[in-house]
Amino acid sequence: MSFREKSAWITVLSYLAVYGFYFRRIAQAAAAGQAGTFHYGSLLVVTVIVLVVVQIALLVAIAIAGPRDAQTPRDERERLIELKAVRIAFVVLSCSVLTVCWLAAFNPPGFYTVNALFFALVLSEIVRNASQITYYRSRV
Repeated sequence: MSFREKSAWITVLSYLAVYGFYFRRIAQAAAAGQAGTFHYGSLLVVTVIVLVVVQIALLVAIAIAGPRDAQTPRDERERLIELKAVRIAFVVLSCSVLTVCWLAAFNPPGFYTVNALFFALVLSEIVRNASQITYYRSRV
C-alpha cells in the first residue's frame, strides 16, 4: 500500500471516528430539544484540534515507517486518481449544499443549518478519500 493510500485511509477513519463523535453529540442535543441552547462552537474547536493531532501523529508514523515512499513525488496515475476523487466529492458537496439551502428556506434554527453545512463538507471529504482508496485498489 502506498503512502498516499495509507494517508487516505487515515483520513477516512479519523474523520469517521472524530466527526462521528461530534455529530452524535449534535444529534443528541437536537433530540433533547437543546438546539437553541447547545453551545456547539467549543465542541467543534475541540473536535478539530483532536482531528489535527490524530492525523499528524498517524501521518508522521507512516512517514517514519516508510520515508522513501513518503517523499516520492506524485506520478501521473496518482494525479488522475486525485482528480477523479475530487470530481466525485464536488458532486456530493454541491448536491448536499443545494439540499441544505432548500431546507434553509423553511427557516430552521441556525444550529441545524450550520451543522448541516458542516456535515456536507465532512461528507464530501470522506467521499473524496474513499474514492481515492477505491481508485488505488482498482489500479486505474
